[in-house]
Amino acid sequence: MHTTTKPMTRVRPKRRLLLLAGGLGLLALALAAFLLMRGGARGEPWRTEAVSRGEIVHSVSATGALEATGTVQVGSQISGQVTDVFVDFNDRVRRGQTLAILDPQTQRSQVEQSQAAVAAAAAGVASQQASLRQAQAQVELAQAAYNRQKFLFDKGIVAQAALDTAEAELSTARASVTAAQAQIRTARAQVQQQQATLRSNRATLGRTVITAPIDGIVIDRQIEPGQTVASGLNVAVLFTLARDLSRVQALIRVDEADIGSVREGQPVRFTVDSFPNDTFSGVVTEVRKLPTTESNVVAYTVVVEAQNPGEKLLPGMTANADIILERRPNVLRVPNAALRFTPAIPEAEGAGERGKGGGSPFGGPGGARQGGGRGGGQGNMAARIVEELDLDAAQKARVEPILRAAAQKGRAGGAAAGGGERQRGGGRNPARAAAFNAAFDQIKPMLRPDQQTRLETLRLRFAGGGQRGTVWVLRDNRPAQVSVRLGATDGSYTEVVGGRLREGDLVITGGGPRPKPSERDQRQAQRRAGGGGFGPRF
Repeated sequence: MHTTTKPMTRVRPKRRLLLLAGGLGLLALALAAFLLMRGGARGEPWRTEAVSRGEIVHSVSATGALEATGTVQVGSQISGQVTDVFVDFNDRVRRGQTLAILDPQTQRSQVEQSQAAVAAAAAGVASQQASLRQAQAQVELAQAAYNRQKFLFDKGIVAQAALDTAEAELSTARASVTAAQAQIRTARAQVQQQQATLRSNRATLGRTVITAPIDGIVIDRQIEPGQTVASGLNVAVLFTLARDLSRVQALIRVDEADIGSVREGQPVRFTVDSFPNDTFSGVVTEVRKLPTTESNVVAYTVVVEAQNPGEKLLPGMTANADIILERRPNVLRVPNAALRFTPAIPEAEGAGERGKGGGSPFGGPGGARQGGGRGGGQGNMAARIVEELDLDAAQKARVEPILRAAAQKGRAGGAAAGGGERQRGGGRNPARAAAFNAAFDQIKPMLRPDQQTRLETLRLRFAGGGQRGTVWVLRDNRPAQVSVRLGATDGSYTEVVGGRLREGDLVITGGGPRPKPSERDQRQAQRRAGGGGFGPRF
């Protein structure tokens, strides 16, 4: 008996704990099912925000790298060994200041050889000049001899042969003078040639001294004493000088969808990771027309120049820039969350689904297409309408063909008018607006009351050419629908340019009663609560 009762005393407490855990689990499931079937009639309080006046800044965001406004790469035109380097990183230099020296022995010997060659050529000129003077003296003697022979011949004292001999000697002397003059010109040309070689070798010798071509700051140094520099087709870069770091430029890559809105002279705000709490200002100075493609994304380079107070900004930093396209101060504005919000419809009014947001399937907040973004085309528009209305499978089967037919009709009408699918904004294609409006009339009887409310909201935005929206205002603690016309947006707030919305109105951004679950959700909850818990099985 002793051996059988001891194991039983170990099992019973464990079994009681398992039974207790199973009971608590069933109780939690039952409570969750009760709350789900009961619905969230009370829900959370309405979350509201007052309509206010403020600034709307429409901008294009992009990133790029900072560079100095003017950089010069200092190289070497000759080969040689570096003997001295006189500057280092961040040193300020003046134009003409010596930066480094290459070993000048080879170049100095070439200069000395050229000097000797010039001296030899000059001596040759002097020798030829002496020969010329001698030849000129011979001409004078030959001329005198000819004159005597001519006098005697005229008196009949000498024969014709004597006169001819004197004349030939005179001609020979004159030819010697001409030859001497030619040799002098040749010697002088040799002197000029040797002098040019000397100047070239002196220039080469001067290139062994690397000097700064501009006033600036050394931002890069590529050499050390003892290093050999080899020049070739590409000049070896020894130093990089920044002309002035009091101004910097940012090369911003802007997507092709936004580049059409960027113009020279537009203001730019940007930050860098090194100084996250500082905002720097610049201006667009150039929009380069050369495209760059990376991962099938086409972008264009925008050059932004900015002041650099205290030289805090350094070349190579990443600039997170906002190019200001439009600035609208002191305008009536609503939060974008209010444009995306739609309250839940109570069960008594025929609702059976969760409330959906009020954002339009046709673009940005309230249906407006903002920032030059890409639209999805009319075929995708039909799919977005289906998703926005939250249709069940049976409704989708009936509604999708109607919307696809409207999309095709809209495309045909837009193409006939010369617009096609690429037009921005629904109101710019009357044929498309009419086609979808007729489709909305056709599918409205197929929808539940809450879906019909969403449909009318979509119809209103669609008819407004992408510039209309709907907000819900809290009045007497109940939501009231208000239609508005929208303007620019900055991503957080949208300008209100028309409608019955006034400053101080409380627009609803969230919260409120939760819709009661559908019968299907209730049945599923009951099955989860009563169809077998997670208690222990024996």
